[in-house]
Amino acid sequence: MAAPNGGYFIQDKLYKTAPHHESYKQLWETKWKKPMGVYPFMFSAVKDFEPIVEKLVAEPYDWDDYAQVYFPKAEELVSEAQKAEQEGNKEKASELYLRASAVYRISRFPAPRSEKQRYAWQEGKKACIKGLGCIEVPHTHGIRGEGKNIPIYHLLPSDASESNPAPVVLIMTGLDGYRTELSVWMEGWRQNGVGTIVVEIPGTGDSPALASDPTSPDRQWSNKVCVWAFSTGGYYAIRLAHTHPTRLAGVVALGGGVHHMFDEEWLNNLFGTKANPVDQMKTIPFKPKY
Repeated sequence: MAAPNGGYFIQDKLYKTAPHHESYKQLWETKWKKPMGVYPFMFSAVKDFEPIVEKLVAEPYDWDDYAQVYFPKAEELVSEAQKAEQEGNKEKASELYLRASAVYRISRFPAPRSEKQRYAWQEGKKACIKGLGCIEVPHTHGIRGEGKNIPIYHLLPSDASESNPAPVVLIMTGLDGYRTELSVWMEGWRQNGVGTIVVEIPGTGDSPALASDPTSPDRQWSNKVCVWAFSTGGYYAIRLAHTHPTRLAGVVALGGGVHHMFDEEWLNNLFGTKANPVDQMKTIPFKPKY
């Protein structure tokens, strides 16, 4: 992000508006359509999104209207998944539930900022949990006003047990990616004998951290041992390495921002860059300033 000469590595592009910020059609054609299946389209299929795009590009841009266009396809996929589940076809049901969660994800992406987007977040979790499993960890270090539990998704190797423990990596989400989609990395770790836990950073998803307390992020991380995080989650991973060093075996921060992440010049011009598919400057305020 910050170059040795005092500027930014993308300094010459910082003030140029990338094509995908001009319209939803441009966003789909230049940024989202081709790499379908990777972030933020985990578990998805192009055929699920094409009819949605056709409708969206023909209508005015409104967050509630935007969100609702996705609902019929998501509901259709959930219905098909339920049918497959009733027929005992668990593999097909799992695929369909995860595809439904992918449609709901883009409906609420990059953050649930309207009533219909908040609905999409709730329904997306319901679809995702069908194939992933969820537990709630007691927030033992929480204070009055914070949630009592920390919702996580977890996956362990099949041979893991109390007598044969597996190493565990804690995956911390970013600003717009929540546990429902970042669970896409869990199976790869499992195949290599490593357990995973996916948890949302403070101010996103279902994190219990108290928005009015700047010390709340540090209480949320008081029980874990190894961290892998990216984007805004990388910022929290770097912070965690300094606030909880005795509790960690290691920290990997992928693209995590530090002090220059909050430079006025950087924040004021972040919207139009190629780095982000959507306007992150309007997303950041939905995450409380811890």
